[in-house]
Amino acid sequence: TLFLDEVGELPLGIQKSFLRVLEERRFRPVGSSEEKQSDFRLIAATNRDLEKMVAEGKFREDLLFRLRSLGIELPALRERGNDILELANYYMEKISIRNGCAPKGFTPEFLEALKEYSWPGNVRELFLALERVFATASGYKLCYLFHLPMNIRVNLTKSGLKGKAGDDNGRAGTQQQQLTSWKDFKHNSEYEYLKMLMSLAKNDVADACRLSGLSRARLYQLINKHSLNSGASRADIQ
Repeated sequence: TLFLDEVGELPLGIQKSFLRVLEERRFRPVGSSEEKQSDFRLIAATNRDLEKMVAEGKFREDLLFRLRSLGIELPALRERGNDILELANYYMEKISIRNGCAPKGFTPEFLEALKEYSWPGNVRELFLALERVFATASGYKLCYLFHLPMNIRVNLTKSGLKGKAGDDNGRAGTQQQQLTSWKDFKHNSEYEYLKMLMSLAKNDVADACRLSGLSRARLYQLINKHSLNSGASRADIQ
């Protein structure tokens, strides 16, 4: 069995040569002057739209015909919400066993975030994210939303703000899309993050600093900036 991963990345010149290999089942090894026969079956995989590449002249149509005798289309992970949760449970258990730990559980908010995120890197991105979550959640029995990698949390925050803007526009009877300024987005994101952080830390400043990685002085500065009642005095933070 010959497996070609990312077959859509083959340069046009190699596509022509490879087509001949498929048709004649013969090839010449590097450094050899004689051809050899091979009775192989071919499996190819790609995340590219090969038909579109054919139309753009970037992939040979005759090679595409030879590759597509039996096609299996695998939907993107974002289209398989229930699979995401099953895969997350499976892989977290696998990580825990590898490290000699009891399997960690997930909060409902954490699971909802996994389903909401678009996972452009599909299963590989999910597994790598869970590796980071496991390391970040050391000492916790449950994985919380703040254990997710920062890029995923930022993406979810942006999606949430876009959704809220869409709802407000609908109620106002307008279809015009609105984009907040970077200053407003940063302000709103900081505010939402601080609210979640202090809620999870139960207004314990030391715990909030540990979870967020912020210094006490910086945390107090942000709390004061957003007029949040943390239940902590300046003396507690300093």
